[in-house]
Amino acid sequence: MKLKPSLQFALLAGLLSAGFEAGRRVSFAPSTPDDVVVANALEVSEAFHRVSDRVGPSVVSVLAYDTYTRSGQKSMRQLQQGSGVVVDSGDGVVVTNRHVVAGADECWVALADGSRHRAEMVGTDQASDLAVLRVDVKGLTATPISDQDEARVGEWVLAFGNPLEIGHTVTAGIVSGLGRSRLGIAEYEDFIQTDAAINPGNSGGPLVNLEGRVVGINTAVGPQLNGSQGLGFAIPARIVRFVVGQLLEHGEVRRGWLGISILPFSPDQARSVGFRGSSRVSIERVYDDGPARRAGLRSGDVIQSIGGRTVVDTPDLMNAIAEIHPGTEVDVSVWRDGRDVHVPVRLAERPADAGR
Repeated sequence: MKLKPSLQFALLAGLLSAGFEAGRRVSFAPSTPDDVVVANALEVSEAFHRVSDRVGPSVVSVLAYDTYTRSGQKSMRQLQQGSGVVVDSGDGVVVTNRHVVAGADECWVALADGSRHRAEMVGTDQASDLAVLRVDVKGLTATPISDQDEARVGEWVLAFGNPLEIGHTVTAGIVSGLGRSRLGIAEYEDFIQTDAAINPGNSGGPLVNLEGRVVGINTAVGPQLNGSQGLGFAIPARIVRFVVGQLLEHGEVRRGWLGISILPFSPDQARSVGFRGSSRVSIERVYDDGPARRAGLRSGDVIQSIGGRTVVDTPDLMNAIAEIHPGTEVDVSVWRDGRDVHVPVRLAERPADAGR
């Protein structure tokens, strides 16, 4: 039976209306390959929206000032501006980059609601480029640092910031790589690399996965990479947890110290002495009266792991030692004279300007 045009239109409108109503009640049901693509895109978009809603209120703008007196009046001049994230609402703990607050006489935090509050400087750590502030404000929203060890290469991440106090911003990308070092950003480098846009405005803000966990703290690109595209870096949650804990407890970071200097070696050198492991760092010198000397480590030992953490290169070794609390006894696995040797070592506290 052929329907009149007016009836056809009414039936089509009714079907469309019913379809939209069904879409509100049930998930999108794809029927073609194109529909599948659209459905997947909508799911990702909805995930971005949920995470943004959850994390956004915890993202702050951090403003650093120096103070001076002019004509008997106290004045302030803004030095830097960046972002931060509230990680503990009860104590008003804010994490940001150290370079955002470096040299400041006063620091202020602008919350997501636009209000400004003077912040107490709890402590900074130049070696990791992290800083902890505290604001005396009730009812803050916090996004705690993830207790997971690592982000995963290829997973979606969102970089949050509050640049120029214009409100929180979000950029999206994936984890492009892990363990990035030798960038000239900090002394201890084990960065997450992402193609989510990170610039000085959102430096200090959180890098968050789609589960809403803070997997890193955004940091500005190194000077040799300035202006590059698709190269953003974040300090991983593992380092952030350690440094923040130390700053809150001690006001400074107390790192482990082994008491050695390191000699990197090449794969050809490894083969020449019959070493088939993955490590490329050996002990060049053992310092007198240091933990390594007392434990019996020797010059020429190839360090394979510390406390169960695999060591491949010099940054691996530096980070592994630095993230162990002084006074902790750890197992150091070395290759010596053609065999594996395990040496228990009680780490000391790293002196100023000391080696590994």
